[in-house]
Amino acid sequence: MFNHKSISNTLGAALLCLAAGSTSAVASQPINAQQIQRASTIAAQSLDLQPGDQEIIAGALRSPVAFVEAQNERTFTGQLIVHAKAGKVQRANARVMPITVRSSMFVDEHVIDVPAGMSEGELAAILLATGDYEFVEPNWTLYPTVIPNDSQFGSSWQHTRIQSTAAWDLHTGNSNIIVAICDSGVDDNHPDLQASLISGFNAASGRPEANGGLVDDINGHGTFVAGCAAARGNNNTGVVGVGWNFSIMPIRVTNNTNGTASFFALQEGSRWAAENGAHVVNVSFTGGTSASNQTLGAYLKSLGSLLFWASGNAGSFVSPNRPDYVIVGSTTSSDNRSGFSNFGPAVDVTAPGSSVRSTRRGGSYGNSSGTSYASPIAAGVGAMIYSVNPDFNGDDVQYILYNSVDDLGAPGRDDSFGRGRVNTRKAIELAQNYIPPTLIPLAESFESIEWQDLFAATSGTVQTSMPADAPSGASVLELDANDIVETASLAGRRIQGQDYLSFDLKASSIEPGETLEIQLLENPETFPANTWTTFATITGEGLSSSQFVAYDFEIPANYEWHGTKIRFVANGSDSTDVWMIDSFSIDTLAQPVAPLVEHFESGAISPIRWDEAIGAQITLDAGNFSLELTDTDSIESQDVPLALFGIVPAYIYFDAWADNQVSPADELTVEVFNIVNVWTVAGVVSGADLTSNAQVIEFDVPITAIGIDDMRVRISATTTGAINIDNVYVGVDPYVGNAGCNIADLAEPFGTLNFFDISAFLAAFNNSEPVADVNNDGVFNFFDISAYLNEYAVGCP
Repeated sequence: MFNHKSISNTLGAALLCLAAGSTSAVASQPINAQQIQRASTIAAQSLDLQPGDQEIIAGALRSPVAFVEAQNERTFTGQLIVHAKAGKVQRANARVMPITVRSSMFVDEHVIDVPAGMSEGELAAILLATGDYEFVEPNWTLYPTVIPNDSQFGSSWQHTRIQSTAAWDLHTGNSNIIVAICDSGVDDNHPDLQASLISGFNAASGRPEANGGLVDDINGHGTFVAGCAAARGNNNTGVVGVGWNFSIMPIRVTNNTNGTASFFALQEGSRWAAENGAHVVNVSFTGGTSASNQTLGAYLKSLGSLLFWASGNAGSFVSPNRPDYVIVGSTTSSDNRSGFSNFGPAVDVTAPGSSVRSTRRGGSYGNSSGTSYASPIAAGVGAMIYSVNPDFNGDDVQYILYNSVDDLGAPGRDDSFGRGRVNTRKAIELAQNYIPPTLIPLAESFESIEWQDLFAATSGTVQTSMPADAPSGASVLELDANDIVETASLAGRRIQGQDYLSFDLKASSIEPGETLEIQLLENPETFPANTWTTFATITGEGLSSSQFVAYDFEIPANYEWHGTKIRFVANGSDSTDVWMIDSFSIDTLAQPVAPLVEHFESGAISPIRWDEAIGAQITLDAGNFSLELTDTDSIESQDVPLALFGIVPAYIYFDAWADNQVSPADELTVEVFNIVNVWTVAGVVSGADLTSNAQVIEFDVPITAIGIDDMRVRISATTTGAINIDNVYVGVDPYVGNAGCNIADLAEPFGTLNFFDISAFLAAFNNSEPVADVNNDGVFNFFDISAYLNEYAVGCP
């Protein structure tokens, strides 16, 4: 859940960093007043401070983020990588523009210099405290994950363990499948690699090979890595990779002969590879569990690629698990965990990595050990899966890879081997019979028989019907009695952001106590097979039988696995109990919408419109749903982009009433989140002014929140009783007698336009009421009628 809250000190910022899963940042000891003054002065001189920044700097510096170096794993470069939050890009980038030295060609990510006299942790603390950045972390120097071993013993034992020869009877690899090697380069004259090389990129200099970027191996590490995945097969030469015919894309990430590379170069090289057609991208360096790699992995998946990263050779426990890329540990020829291999929740799979044989720079061959070599072997298996069907996406390949391993160690997933050691034959066999899940986002309006491709009844009989008021087209899905209908398998993991389930619902003959449950199928890796969890329940109390009502639900994070399903479970008494569903969709939060209009008619707090509710809950009274606030309850909206309307006055209004326990000293406070990222009070309602009858409360939006794209509203109570609110409106239309979806929505039920609205307008027009002066010229005439009909034709959003 994303909350706009200004962080007042860097202890909070450090905790955010830890919450994001950083394994290299901790809260440091506070610094003294003299140090704070020094760092504050440097920050003011080096950054382009934005409104509100000056007030947070001193508090942030009281407890800097302490990034920790580790020998032969990560060392400081005097630079940070910054990535702005959505909706904060302009402010975030402007702030660091004076110290920006490099920017990604593909995403809004930048490398900034740490000013002289400041530490990485002090600058990161200030930036994180603004609340404008998704992450801020050092542009570490990272190290290849290799343990040299030149003994030359053995000969490609890895192929026996991963059943390569049996796999090659089924498929030898596809030359159109591109394996990107983000490393020290690749020997472009090696007889087992040369024929497979395609044009690459030098990420250290930011120059494609086609424009003079050097990709030849500067160290030797990259050539060995490339051979593990993709050395040419069946060519009477040397060794063979996991596949015979892959194309190798050399991504040189360093110009240092010792092979070390900057974090940014590794990530930018990975992005370039995916943007230029790579199917799998391998990174055999330290730094695999960094929080920003989750963003990188998700980005590569959005392009259809899959990222592989070595787990590291410190023999250490590593966490957390990152779902959108593959971290690979190493095994021995006897299928034990290699003693040097990192282990823990971060490790997804293992692959041979102890004394494996591969290509060496200069045209030779040898044996070497490290997770550096386990990772490209696993990536090679991924490329074999893509070879079976190049239309697979990254989630498909990841699913097949994880479900075709040989389970080593404790049954199921464990910290030593992850899900198990990769097996090429099993992977190809599964890929050949694999049906990809339905991709997200998706939408279904039940207008054609194709709805049966997405939904199937597992109990009872589910059908469509054609009610006159179907929201989308003519048909709706209909459940009765104890019907259960579930979706086909879904590609549950999203590339970006939180997913929401939305649909329109109308009920017939549903009585109190009867329910419609919405459930998801749990991941069998963490739950017993065929475990369903209810994440939302709609009850018969207050349910509309006269019109379709829109419902929105936040789908729990445990839905984010490839192959999940969602189902509706009806709990009725007989076939006369009917639930009608239309406009079914699963998607991330759409672009914020203005105006904000809320009637709480679904009986639930919509996550589409509201980001956070603390204590607040929906209540039903006399057939009407409203929001109830007791004690110190509050509710905060999602972004309301008033910028859509320009720099014009904006308003907040809603109905409010109170029970007899509310005292005159109680208050209802309305705040807005403004342009300088702070909450400012728009107005306060005294308990003395509230009665048991609903009355309209109206406040002007403060000028500091007008015309911005991320204004939010927070309504909070301080009360000894209960205060209810309903019919909330936030937008640029002043109150004109209703809180409907637009100025044509004059009668209940609000949120829909019908005969009652027209009747209410005509009555107001005949009585010369202000609400009927639609064009605001002070005269009641034909032009008002014409303007009203135009608004009516627009309809509700």
